[in-house]
Order: sequence, then structure tokens, then C-alpha cells
Amino acid sequence: MIRNYLKQAWRSLVKSKTHSFLNIIGLSVGLTCFALIALWVNDEWSYDKFNTNYDRIVRLTGIEKRESGISESAVSSAPMASALKNDYPEVENTVRMDMREELVMHNGQQLLQDGILLTDPSIFDVFSYKLSKGEVHSALSQPYSIILTQSTAKKYFGDNNDPMGKTLVIYMNDSTGKGATYTVTGLMPDPPQNAHFTFSMLGSFKTVEVANPDILTVDGWGDASYYTYLLLKKGVDRKAFSNKISQFYAKYIGDRFETWKPIYFYKLQPLGDIHLHSNLQYEIAATGNAKQVYIFSTIGIFILLLAGINYTNLATARSVSRAKEVGVKKVIGADKRQLIVQYLFESVFTALLALMLSIVICVLLQPFFFQLTGKDISLFSFPLLLLFLVGVTVFLGSLSGIYPAVILSGFKPIGILKGAFKSSNKGIVLRKALVVSQFVITMILVAGIIVINSQLSYIKHKDLGYDKDGLIYLRVHGNTDVINGYNAFKNEVLSNPVVSGATISNSLLGSLGTGGSETVDVNGNPLQVNTSRLRVDADYLKVHGLKLIAGENFSIHAASDSIRPVILNENAITQFGWNDVQSAIGRPFKMGGQDGKVIGVVKDFHFNTLEYLISPLAIYPSGDRFSRITLKADASKASQTIAWLTKTWKKHFPTALLDYSFSEAVQEDQYRAEEKFSTIFLYFSILSLVIACLGLYGLISYTTSQKTKEIGIRKVLGATANGIVAMLSGGFLKLVLVACVIALPVAWFIMNRWLEDFAYRTHISLWMFTVAGLLVLLVALITVSFEAVKAAIANPVKSLRTE
Repeated sequence: MIRNYLKQAWRSLVKSKTHSFLNIIGLSVGLTCFALIALWVNDEWSYDKFNTNYDRIVRLTGIEKRESGISESAVSSAPMASALKNDYPEVENTVRMDMREELVMHNGQQLLQDGILLTDPSIFDVFSYKLSKGEVHSALSQPYSIILTQSTAKKYFGDNNDPMGKTLVIYMNDSTGKGATYTVTGLMPDPPQNAHFTFSMLGSFKTVEVANPDILTVDGWGDASYYTYLLLKKGVDRKAFSNKISQFYAKYIGDRFETWKPIYFYKLQPLGDIHLHSNLQYEIAATGNAKQVYIFSTIGIFILLLAGINYTNLATARSVSRAKEVGVKKVIGADKRQLIVQYLFESVFTALLALMLSIVICVLLQPFFFQLTGKDISLFSFPLLLLFLVGVTVFLGSLSGIYPAVILSGFKPIGILKGAFKSSNKGIVLRKALVVSQFVITMILVAGIIVINSQLSYIKHKDLGYDKDGLIYLRVHGNTDVINGYNAFKNEVLSNPVVSGATISNSLLGSLGTGGSETVDVNGNPLQVNTSRLRVDADYLKVHGLKLIAGENFSIHAASDSIRPVILNENAITQFGWNDVQSAIGRPFKMGGQDGKVIGVVKDFHFNTLEYLISPLAIYPSGDRFSRITLKADASKASQTIAWLTKTWKKHFPTALLDYSFSEAVQEDQYRAEEKFSTIFLYFSILSLVIACLGLYGLISYTTSQKTKEIGIRKVLGATANGIVAMLSGGFLKLVLVACVIALPVAWFIMNRWLEDFAYRTHISLWMFTVAGLLVLLVALITVSFEAVKAAIANPVKSLRTE
């Protein structure tokens, strides 16, 4: 019996190739989109859950309350871990971390290595990491010891060499800038990628203590440069304990930091909140975005819904043409039960073919999926998703087969064979409502991608307040040869007419953060305001095109002045409550414990990304403390400049790595997450439009098949092809217009909420929704016209031959 059903199902598919193709492709595309989105969403939600103690691990975060507002950071000071463990029985264990990107020397070659995590041996007690070689409690007990991950060990020592006991020279925590020798004391598998921090090697935190013994003294309590994680004992109420330790440090800091007590507080952040629900200052690594997860989850569900609606629409549209087949089968003895089983089997069989095709597409798209999202996960690694897809497919197949199986099989054969069968008005209304809902979803997605790309274009073209064209950034990596030889290098670089300027700084624009609190005296009253710091030389303003609107620039020897000269931005003047920029000149400005005075004011510029409002900034002389060299060069001669720069760099610094980047590339990296979000959103918007058009095609196919004889009669009576196309198309285009009216306000609301993440953003304009509406309407018109024209030019004799 099943063999017979299979034969009939296959013959039915082959007989109506176009409908079968559209049905299978539409459902498989929908299932593929849902599967890929589900894989991405599941991976985002799975972060850090591989840890056995996931529910008991927390991170210590700092809160700073000032007159200018509240800021929260992910860092804390080194002594806090042991203090918490000693003072509170609720704490089972603690671990400190310091994430680095450093130069590594091996076999005479320098490589820039990211993901160097300096930490305590207790990391293996708090987190679920294991060693394949070495002993967990002793591998990091001594300074200058490192544990390599499998891929890092392969990178430096090859596949067949045992790295245990071997050494690497790492330029880290060494004041000479010459690097230190680190011994490999352990080997471990690569850490899971679904963690809020990953690493390429683990280094002993003892190395930090040896290089900077002050971090363990009272002064160390003021150095919030590290990450502290706690493992709480079972049964501890995290929220209650977090409130309990808000000012635990008070007894340790004494009079040295007495002013901290009413200003700084600490709390505990659950491990599960870090990846998707944390955007603190100085995160250990880039975090995810819960809002994006919710958006894509919704898109995935809607695309699956669209595909299901289409499959049902197309299946029922095709079933009308099989009404006479049902009548003939009933005349020759087929009973209702046999017809129901046959049509349900056919529908489920077709749906399962779509699922098989979807699985094949998922496998083929896996490399592209990895390139797009950075997630190396496959459909087979998520068995629950496979089971869900099978269940959904069977459900959709059964649902779409119910109509021909139950409704058609219930009609009397004489009525069907006479052509008395026709669809009810309720069915037509339902299908129209489904098509409207499809295009509402599609309109929202299309309008969304237009707004997102408008925001990205706004970011790329916004005037940042400084000249970023032609800037080349060189990283120093603490190399003392580069620092000591900078002036000679600068003189030779400036001798090249392609290079118009050179300057030094301690950081790149776009990543300064909101800074620490500075105390400013305003009319005899101390005012504390979070102020970002930027150390530069006298050429910095000129190279970056910053406009000095009051006072003067630094002198060449400003760094050696006993009273430190400071240049502020306009926002700082406003936040400090000074009347105007001129009144700020000459005012005292104490920063970092050193007395200073304001000598100039620059026009506001964006020293952070556009997610943040411009805040107070203090610019002061760098002296010999800098980590970046910035060159201003002719952007049209980039390749020649880099070739010449490479030779000049090697001439002056033969042992130093030339690590350079262009300002355009740096800005792209700063907004890479938004670019990725935009790309993924674009792909799924296009696919949703395709699926919605398939649904529209299904509805007009259904209607056309119902009006075949009507169209033939109209043509016999003189109706033109254009008139028939207009008759068939008009109603469907009205559905799309109704969808536009419903979708536009919803799209405006959703995208307005998305733009709230940016302090500086594009304006949502009417043209964005107009373009989206016209685009969707045009695609719908093409879809409808294809079937309408085919029906309009058909030979009326064939339509009326049974009359």
C-alpha cells in the first residue's frame, strides 16, 4: 500500500513540475533560514554554560557615582580577590585575570599574539578548563610560566613537537622593552568559543606581581586594571551577598583613598549576564547584543511562519485542479478513508523532500555561515533542532494535506464532475489575510534594512571633528628602541614629501572611553567629573586637524614642566560650569595627582564611537610615554608609502615589528558588529520577500484556476488581455498596499528603538518607508503579473471545451 502511495505521490509531483518546484523550494528555503537563525541564537544563549559551576560564578564590577553621573566598569584591583575570599565565608574561590595582546619572539621571528590571559592557578577550580599535559595547580604557580592551547602550540612548535619545557620570548611586563623568557608548563585543548572570553595561552599572574609589586599594597587598591571572578558556595543568595560587599574595601584603603568611600561601590555580575546583557567600560572582550538575538529570533519564527503559509497556500491552490481526480476515484470505488490517507501522504512526502533539501543546503552553506557569523557550528551539533524541524515539517505537510484530504473527499462525485465544486468565501478571506500578514512582515524587514544601512552610511560619512583621511597608525608595543629613537625616525619620515605630519599618543581616537574622575576647583568648590585622558605631543592637533578655539598649543618641552599644561575640549568647559572657553584659560586643573593649568581649548570632536555622547576630555603632554605613532600621508599613494615606510622602519628599528593600520580600517573594526548585523539582516530580508512572493503566487494561482472558465468567457465576449491582467492583479496589489499601511508604523517603532543604541544617529525619514513600499510593491506586481498574463493569453477554447 505504501509503495502505491509513493508512486502516486511521485507522479503527482512530476505532473505539476512548476507547482511542485515552488512548493518544495519555498518550504526548504524557509526551513533553512529558520535552522541557521536557530543555530546562531542557540549559540548566543549557550555562552559560558559549558562551565560546571555556571550558576555560581560571578564577576566583580565597579560603580562610580559622581555629580556628572554613574559609570560602571568590568575591572577591579588585584588585592580584592584575596580580601573577599578571606573576609567572607560565602566565597569558595576567586581568580584574577589580565588580558593582553603582546609580541612573541620565536626562532628569530616576531609575531603579534592576542588572547594572552594572565591568571591564577585557581582558574581551573572556578572555570571548567582542563589540561592535557601539566598539573593544574602548579602549572601557573611560578612567574614567567605559560600554558599553551593546542592551536597555539602548533603555531609555534609544529604538530609533532612536544612544547612542554620549551620557551618563548614575550614582550610583556618588562620595563626594558626587550622581552622575557617564558617556560611552557602546560598544554590544553582550545577553549570553547561560546565563552565571553577566550584565550590563546595562559600566563601566570605571578608575573604581574613580580613586574609591579605595588599592586599588592595599599596603592594597588587604586589600580583597577584587572578582572576578578568569584565562585560562590552553594546556596548563597547572590543579590544579598552583592549588597553586603558593596563597600567591603573601606577597611583596606585607609586614609590613602578616603574620598573613595562615598563614590565607589562594587557589585556582583552573574556569569550568565556578561555576554548578552553587559556593556560596561573595559570589558574583557567584545560582548553580544541581546536585542539582536531577540530580533533574529523573531525573524526566524516569522520566516518559518511565512514558509508554512506559502506551503499551505500553494498546496490548496493546486488541490482545486485535482477536484475531478477525486470525483473519478470515488466513482470507481475509492472510499473517503483511502483518499484522506493518500492526500495526507502526498503532502507529508512533499514536505519531507523539502526538509531533505533544506538539510543539504544547510551543509553546503556552513562555510559561508561561519564566514558571516564567525560561528563554526553545524545543524548536526544541535539534535533538538533537527527533531523540531522534522516535527514542523510533518505538521505543515499534514496541515496542507487536510484540505484536499478532508474537504475534497467529502464532496459528491457527480457534483465535482459537473464542475459544481468551488472554494468558500471564508477560505478566500483567510488566504488574503495570510498574504497581508506575510507582506506586513516583509515590509518591516525591508524598511528595517534601509534604516540600518542609512545609519551605517551616517556613521561612515559623519564629520567626526577631526581629519581622519590618510592617517596611518603604528603600534609601539612598549619597545624602548622605538621610544628612544622616535625623533630620528620622525625626522626621516617627514623628509618624504608624501608624509605631511607625524605625532605620538597613548591611544587611538574612537576608543578612549569615558575616563576617570577628575577634581576641578570651580569658585572654591571641588567638582568631580569623569574626564577622558589623551597623552600627545605638540604635533597632535595639527596632524589630526583639531581646531584650537582658545589659548595655545603645547610647547615641545611641555612634558617637563612642573605645572602640567592641559588642553580641554568644549564639553569639559560646559561640564565644569565655566562661563566660556576664554575664562578657562589659566585655571588650575589637577589630574592624576599632578598640578596643572588649562592652556587651551579645542573644538569638540568624537574621540569615542558614535554610540557615546561627546564627554569631557583632557589632553596633556606625553613625554616619552606613548604607544602609538600616527603619520599623515597622501591617501592616494598608500602602497608606495607603506613600502617606503617598511624600509625606513627596519633601518631605525631592525628588531621591532612594524605593526600598522589605516584609519579607515580601524573605523571599520569599531563598527564591525553593526556591519555584520546589517549583512545578516539584508539576507533574511531578501529571503522573506522571496517567500512572501511565493505566497502571493500561490494565491493568484488558486484564484486563476477558480476563474479559468470566467476568463475564457470574458475573452470570447471581447475582453482584452490587459483588462484581464488588471482584473486579476488589482485585488492582490490592494492586499500589498494594505500590508504597507499596517507595516510602516510598526517598522518605524521598531527601528526607532534600535537607533536608541546610538547617541548620534540618522533621522528616520518618510523616503525610507516610501522606497521600501515601492520596492515590495514592484516585486509583488511582477509576481502577480507573471501568472495573470499567462492566464490572460491562454486560448479560451481550452478553458471552455468541457462546457
